[in-house]
Amino acid sequence: MNSTRHNQAGSLTLRKQLFNGAVALALAIASLVPLTARAVAPSSGVPYSEILAAAQKVTCLNTSWKIFVVKGDSMEPQFGKNSVILTAPTEFKDLRPGMLVVYQDSFGDMVAHRLIQNTAKGWIAKGYNNHDVDPGLVTSANLQGVIFGVLNYKSGTDSIASAAVSSSPPVALAKRY
Repeated sequence: MNSTRHNQAGSLTLRKQLFNGAVALALAIASLVPLTARAVAPSSGVPYSEILAAAQKVTCLNTSWKIFVVKGDSMEPQFGKNSVILTAPTEFKDLRPGMLVVYQDSFGDMVAHRLIQNTAKGWIAKGYNNHDVDPGLVTSANLQGVIFGVLNYKSGTDSIASAAVSSSPPVALAKRY
């Protein structure tokens, strides 16, 4: 019995070490990408219609998850004009710096940007390629969700496929202010 617990504890420790190593590797790789340089929109060889179908399958697992099609380039190379993003609702108090969110700005646009700093009145957000922070704050009233998935599709396939799709997802702007 003790050896079983010891093996389970060892296995758990090993999994934690592997996870921590994977996180460290991902952070190291991410640090190699200069976020201030002009980057190219991510793309894949998968057509838009297939990416959208995959996103819809994922959101069927939880009806509160939402799909957005990205338009704009302020968040490249993280995501851009060839991306579909998935969001999940979250408690405003659970937001942290660096999280990617979709929120509705004062112009009524859905905006996909990164949280920079929490203030007494709300979160400051900014696109990676923007020089300035967003003019409005992310608040509990305008927060749509936290981005938990990014699916990139083949460049040029969105206009062809969107005509065939009965209900296109809403747009989230990777907006430049």
